[in-house]
Amino acid sequence: MPEVLVVGPQADQFRSLLEPRGLPGFTAHYCERAESAAALISDIEIIFGPPAMVSGLVDQCSQLRWVQSTWAGVRPLVEQPKRDFQLTGVKGIFGELMSEYVLAWLLGIERKVIERAAAASWDPRPDNTLFGRRIGILGTGSIGQQVAASCRMFGLHIVGLNTSGESVPGFDHCYALHERFAFAQDLHYLVSLLPDTPKTSNIVDASLLQCLRHGAVVINAGRANAIVNQDLIEALRAGQLRGAILDVLPTEPPEDSNPLWREPNLYITSHTAAPTLAERVADVFAENYSAFIESRPLAGVVDFNRGY
Repeated sequence: MPEVLVVGPQADQFRSLLEPRGLPGFTAHYCERAESAAALISDIEIIFGPPAMVSGLVDQCSQLRWVQSTWAGVRPLVEQPKRDFQLTGVKGIFGELMSEYVLAWLLGIERKVIERAAAASWDPRPDNTLFGRRIGILGTGSIGQQVAASCRMFGLHIVGLNTSGESVPGFDHCYALHERFAFAQDLHYLVSLLPDTPKTSNIVDASLLQCLRHGAVVINAGRANAIVNQDLIEALRAGQLRGAILDVLPTEPPEDSNPLWREPNLYITSHTAAPTLAERVADVFAENYSAFIESRPLAGVVDFNRGY
């Protein structure tokens, strides 16, 4: 049976979640720190852990056959040179959480939840509604599809942006990357769920923001490289945007002195949009482990060239 290394700050938590399952032939080494794994890795065939930590180990693993990331994003592993192993990401577990996040913010803004909660006098003016408005979702993978399905329940018109422009269930229309300005035209809401790849860097810039409907709302819950934050700030100050919500930033955490904290109508949510739940990540690994030892295809395989 293959030698398994479970590494990372959650190693002991994963031990408690994996060992009671009785996975066939499963024996693993658990290390919270990469340095502790140094004496073990020569015979390791499977690594389960966070990409930033695992990327520093794979080059020393001559027997490595498969890495299961504990994160959805896998850029550190894609950027390291060794590629003679299967890499799988965590997919299929974040859609509901991301849907809650996106809809919570849109409803909170349109239904004036905070303003109503703080009211000290009667205000019978009706709130806005999501119904009939146009939302654009950057990224039409499993998470984007789940968000689109949730938006459908509120009567939104939904368009998506992906690499080729191929149609995806749940979207009224999908645009290719080179059609990004047509995609952005007259959107009330723009939601970025894109992975971090060279093709997605700076895709939301001043030119694209100008295509949005005046007073639009932008949410970035994907990766920070997709948005030019200075262009976003200028659009907010000019009134082109009514609000922006950033769950991800180029440097995390930012300094308390970072001016983004004090920018009116810009809200930072500290990378909490879709938290990684250890129980569900353990489920993904366990299912893939069974597939691996039975020589069945693994779920969530990453294409090194595409980066996701």
